[in-house]
Amino acid sequence: MLDSRRILLAAALTAMSLAVMGGAVAQASSGTLKITAHPHKVMVGTTTGLKGKGFPANTTLELRECGATFWMAPADPCLGEGVSVTTNGKGKFQTSFPVGLCPEGEATNKPTQRICYVGELVAGEDTASLAAAARLVVTYP
Repeated sequence: MLDSRRILLAAALTAMSLAVMGGAVAQASSGTLKITAHPHKVMVGTTTGLKGKGFPANTTLELRECGATFWMAPADPCLGEGVSVTTNGKGKFQTSFPVGLCPEGEATNKPTQRICYVGELVAGEDTASLAAAARLVVTYP
């Protein structure tokens, strides 16, 4: 009985994840959604450059830094503030992004580093995710 509950829960989570991500991909103007960060290893309190492509043209996106790329409500592994950016006619953008220290970020083998992600916040009824998330290694004092 317990194994069948785990299987049902896993199937439900997979379906929700696909539904959330499917909506984001369906909105893409062309190709695959992608965000890259340069540099991707940064000190908390500094900025990194973000480039994105494959998003809908001339659309405003809310970019957030979070400690996960998918979560269920009421969890919120993101920093309170983000950056809004508008894509160009080809669905691309370029912006600077202030790096914080994401809550619930994954620890690394170094005691003063954490893995964080920056992406477009996509919220559903009971789930949220970061579309096209770039991975950051954030160092802190």
